[in-house]
Amino acid sequence: TPLTSIVGYLDLFSEGRFGDLPPLIARPMASVRRNAHRLKRLVDDMLNVSRIESGKMILRRESVDLGDVVRAVVTELMPLADARKQKLETHVERISELDADRDKLHQIAVNLVSNAIRYTEDQGAIDVHVDEAPRDRYPGGWARLRVRDNGVGIAEADRQRIFDPFLHTQPAKHHTSAGPDSAGLGLYIARGLIELHGGLITVDSTPDIGTEFTVL
Repeated sequence: TPLTSIVGYLDLFSEGRFGDLPPLIARPMASVRRNAHRLKRLVDDMLNVSRIESGKMILRRESVDLGDVVRAVVTELMPLADARKQKLETHVERISELDADRDKLHQIAVNLVSNAIRYTEDQGAIDVHVDEAPRDRYPGGWARLRVRDNGVGIAEADRQRIFDPFLHTQPAKHHTSAGPDSAGLGLYIARGLIELHGGLITVDSTPDIGTEFTVL
């Protein structure tokens, strides 16, 4: 609640709701606003971890079109990819609607796509696919979300640990201040939310070639 109030007022100041800011104030105000938003995101991540680990995360299930959710996420994150001249594309097939929590699916997709943006070099490519998993491999009918990039990749030794909390598998040089900030909790939270839905997440990666996350 205190952060919501702080961020809200900083947004209003920056939008000129209380008049134009003096030139000497505008730049530091923008920095304060940016960092307040960063802090709010990190606190939100910590609260999500607490709810998942205590079993208090609640799913508000409804009929959800996964393709619509993914398109909205890509639209939301496209400016981050554009800033780095990355090619971010979606490939969505029509599948049956899911009995799921729309906001949680949105959060899962945001975490995976923003991760791809963060760990893909400038002018790289990120492809996001939604389809039904092949029934000969996944009997019973599964919706599938795949996020593929041609970024720095993940070493085999790290692939077993990437879903651990507070883990960064890449040195700081591979991060970008243009992307969403990370405390190393994004994949941990995504896996927790996926498992709450009765799904699973896997990763296939080759260093310096790219990574593909698959969610069923």
